[in-house]
Formats: sequence, C-alpha cells, structure tokens
Amino acid sequence: MTDAAQAPAVVLGGSYNSLSVTRALGRQGIAVHALGDGAGGAMVSRSRFLAGYVPVTSSATAADEWMAWLRTGPRGAVILPCSDGALEFVARHRAELIAMGYCPAAAADEVTLAMLDKERTYELARSVGVPAPRTAAVSTLEEVRKATADMDFPMALKPRHSHLFARVFGSKALVVDDAEALEAAFRATEAHGLEMIVTEIIPGDDSRYCSYYSYLDDDGTPLFHFTKRKPRQNPPGFGLGTFHETDWVPDAAELGLRFFTGVGLRGVGNVEFKRDSRDGQLKIIECNPRFTAADKLVQRAGVDMATIAYRRAQGLPVTAPTTFRRGVTQWHPVEDWQAFRAYRALGQLSVASWLRSLVRPQGLPMFDPRDPRPSAVYAAEFVRRVLRFTLRRLTSSLPGRRGR
Repeated sequence: MTDAAQAPAVVLGGSYNSLSVTRALGRQGIAVHALGDGAGGAMVSRSRFLAGYVPVTSSATAADEWMAWLRTGPRGAVILPCSDGALEFVARHRAELIAMGYCPAAAADEVTLAMLDKERTYELARSVGVPAPRTAAVSTLEEVRKATADMDFPMALKPRHSHLFARVFGSKALVVDDAEALEAAFRATEAHGLEMIVTEIIPGDDSRYCSYYSYLDDDGTPLFHFTKRKPRQNPPGFGLGTFHETDWVPDAAELGLRFFTGVGLRGVGNVEFKRDSRDGQLKIIECNPRFTAADKLVQRAGVDMATIAYRRAQGLPVTAPTTFRRGVTQWHPVEDWQAFRAYRALGQLSVASWLRSLVRPQGLPMFDPRDPRPSAVYAAEFVRRVLRFTLRRLTSSLPGRRGR
C-alpha cells in the first residue's frame, strides 16, 4: 500500500491549471500523472515535475480513454479534475473509482453536475438569495422569440454545458445584437444538439468582474477565503481572463460563501461575479468547482489549493491559510495584447492605462524558473506561428501572386 502522505496524483484534463497543480505537488516529491483531454492543454506534458503524461484522441473520447488507463493505473492515487469534462467524469464514476482503489477529490457530485449546467446554477443561486442575470432556457425558435420580449439587446446565447459548447465553437457564448442574429446563432447551436440559454448581458465594463475561492470541508466549513479581480479578458465581455489581480472584495466573499453553503458545495470552489452598473449589485456569472486557469495566481498569493485538495482527498489534516497577499497579478502577455487592442477599439482602455497596469512585477501563467520547459516550448511555438503567418502575408503580396 502506498504511503498516504506520498500517494501518487492523477491530474485529469485542464491547461494552465493542470500545470500549476502538477508543479505544486511535484515539488513535494509526489508522483504526478497527467491525462490530457484533447482540448489543447498539453503544455503540462513538458513539466519536469511530471511522472507521466497520457494524451487522448479527442475531448469527445477522453472519458473512455481515461477510464481505460485508470483500470491499470497507480492504485491509491488521488484524482484531481482540472476541466469541466473531468468534473463530470469524476462525478459520474466516483463509486467505481473508489472501488478501483483511487481517492477522487472531495466533492458533492450532484452539486458538481448542477454547476456544469448554467441554467441550473442560476436557479440555485436565486433560491439561496444570490442575484443572477435574467435568463431563459430555449429549445425551440418559438422559445427564442419569446425570450427576446423580456430582455434588451445586445444579449448572449450561452450553453447550459460550457465544455460541450467549447468543443464546437471554442468560446464561452455568442453575443447577438438583434433578433435576426439571435435566431441565426440558435440555429447554429441547434444543429449540434446543444442545450442553450438566452441571458441578459450584465452592464458595465470588464473591470467589474471578481471571484471568490474556497475549499469546503465535509461539514461545510470553509478552510480559507480568497478573492481576486479580473479587469481584462479576451474577447471582451465573454472571454478568458488575460489580467488578474488579487484583492479583498468583501461582498464577493460574503455572496460566494452564501452560495457555496446554500447549494451544499464541497471541496474546491470558485464562483465568478460581475458588478451590475445599474444597481451596484454583484450578479453570479458562473461557478467552477475545480482549479481554474488562475490557480498559479492563487498559489503565489499564499493559498495552495492543490495540496489542500490532495491531502483532504486522503482524509489528512491541512493547515489552511488565514490570509493571502493582495496586489499579486497574473498576466497573459499575448492574449492581453489582443484584449488591449479590442478594448481600445471599443474606447474602453487607453494605452497609458494599459501600460500603468503593467508597470510592476508580473506573474506569468506558465513560466517557472524551476520548470522552464513548458514556457520555452510555448514561446517557440508562438514564434513559429508568427513566422508562418508573416511568410504567408509576404508571399501573397509578391508580384505575380495577386489575382491568382
């Protein structure tokens, strides 16, 4: 039997978060095995802290390939989900995984599945007194047309299950400016059998986004309280965060804990809010009962969620942090440059304001001097993409190429 304190870990799916989890545990001498999810987050495979990496054919087949590997994998290992697909996998197979000798990360599985359904998330939020945007589940064009009667454009067509939507559209939502665009977007999602909701867009710029993180023990006790802001994302409105900053946001912590305890969440939890410019209230955007892309930021601020989740999965005691460092940042340079250009085009961000936010030490999501290969490989691949794009542009502009 493997010593419980040094049991192996199996990281399922993810991208930046799977890399930060792997490093946090690997630095402690824990053997970490990462299983890909077919969604392009393979940089973890380059980490020197990894005992082994298993790619999968595609995100659609990931669950079956994970189970096939786990049938002969390291018994006694702690399983840590780092993507929505991995959350669903663990929630639906927990009993089987335990019977096979694994220790899946602690969670309330029915709550996890509810959080993977955006409409159900909003319903539960309202039931426990947490404000949510106006939404309407739509499965027919008639329901789509009815929804437009109660909301103002622009609005968004969002998936009930983000990981299924991302496989096809590669984004979080489809923003539409009028009824014609909404119906066209719905037809596109309907063709792929996706369940959708129409939602109002909470007014206000992206600096109004903030998040709360915690870990709720078996009895619902929060082990720590952590909040951050996300002032920029790409694309603006409904995108991935490109610049994050730790800060204490009291009402986000209060609402976040109310939501977690009210719905019965257990284990790792992150809930994102946006402050409504109409009434100043925070409105829930989504809940992720897992490590997020900002996990390295959370670690650098003094909260090691990976180790907490790893130890609690084995029933081991943890020393929970009582505070965290404020003003710690995480900057995605390439993506943030793209975001800046989009915000500037919208008249929402000046060059001076963007530069002021960067004139301080910045944390990079992938770089670690003790584990430089993932960021080096990423940088090399980025340079190759830029060179290929530049070469294509130059070639297409050569005399004799035009008009062909």
